Amino acid sequence: MGCTKTNEDVYTKDGKLKIKFWHAMGGILGKVLDDMIQDYNKSQSKYEVHTEFMGRYDILEQKIIASVMAENTPDIAQMYEGVTMFLTRDKGEESLIDLKPYVDKWEGYKDIFEVFQRNSTYDGGKIYSLPFNKSFPAMMYNKEILKLLDIEKPPKTWSELKIMGTRVHNEVVVDKETSLPRLRRENDKEDIKAMMGYGFVVDPWTLEIMLLQNGGEMTNKDESQVKFDSEESIDAMQFLVDAVRDGWAYRTQGYNHQNDFSAQKVAFIITSSVSRKYMERKLNFPFSVAPIPMGKKRDVSIVSGTNVCIFSSASKKRQDGAWDFIKWFNSPKITARWAMNTFYVPTRKSSLKLPMMKEWLKKTEGGDAAMLQLPIGELEPRSSAWYRCRIVLRASMEKILSIVEKASFKGDSREVISENLKADTAKMNKELRKYINK
Repeated sequence: MGCTKTNEDVYTKDGKLKIKFWHAMGGILGKVLDDMIQDYNKSQSKYEVHTEFMGRYDILEQKIIASVMAENTPDIAQMYEGVTMFLTRDKGEESLIDLKPYVDKWEGYKDIFEVFQRNSTYDGGKIYSLPFNKSFPAMMYNKEILKLLDIEKPPKTWSELKIMGTRVHNEVVVDKETSLPRLRRENDKEDIKAMMGYGFVVDPWTLEIMLLQNGGEMTNKDESQVKFDSEESIDAMQFLVDAVRDGWAYRTQGYNHQNDFSAQKVAFIITSSVSRKYMERKLNFPFSVAPIPMGKKRDVSIVSGTNVCIFSSASKKRQDGAWDFIKWFNSPKITARWAMNTFYVPTRKSSLKLPMMKEWLKKTEGGDAAMLQLPIGELEPRSSAWYRCRIVLRASMEKILSIVEKASFKGDSREVISENLKADTAKMNKELRKYINK
């Protein structure tokens, strides 16, 4: 998919070259981004970045692809790896520029965390992106509930989560008068509501991490086949199934697990590290945040989030301006500022050594929950079909849980898991085959 038409350069009244940037950062995060871009525009006299908010990520993706087809692209855009793969699959007609000529002259690239360097590097050593908004899953926990049980530290493993979650469910209740957590009493009536240990939404992200932690793989080497029918994957799903069937955990939808945590109805939830930015204003009790629990064989997590790319349709001057901006955004102090104001992770190793970052971490309990996962970060497959595969996997997880969580279910839960993951693995492989050698 190529984009050959170059739009004319446009300048502001004071002679600055306009750089058009499409993104999907709304709400609080969008305000942080806008403030930072205003500071960039004030910091130099050559370029002025103009942002256009496109709404949800899927809408942004659609508009990016449509703009390429119409030969009317922005200069920079935020995008997932699957979109980057799609826009660079036609060799010689790539819609995005290779940033390697810029990177080779930039000492700062050596300071980018290794997981992000891998994330930005494509076939032939080409670098089509730099990291933008990157996050890890994090465990939020109610410190008051743990204190009731004399538990000093959050769970570090899934096994510990099961032990603590079970204790919470068995020993802590929601007081009828205050709606607050307290220890169960001998004279409590049977209808008193037990505190839930763990609340979760069905998310392929979590299952993928647990699969890797069990020693499995998401795909084969060339990403032409998924491996979600493996024993390691079945074991990962079995943990969630058993947690629900044993009663200490529950499945919910949307943001209900976050709302339940805010209402002190559940002790532990796992969510994106960035969710804290939206939630902490509503949390009127002691809480903290920790890395996602580790598993049986590997200490590993998966990074999520988008990168930024520069379009080949931009003039050389605008490409230079776009590079200047994304290089600035990935400078130590700026990426530290982004992290401190959003709970995304910084992209530069040296940013963790800055006095401003050290001071922020001292006063922000659990602020390092995502950062601690940077050394063990892995990536999701980058195939253009991966988004569709995730939809299939999510539906498979939902179907499995909807079957086994019914009180009337008396069958073999592992058999249900195995049959569904096997069938849906075939569906995912069919999606992947559509994009092989394209």
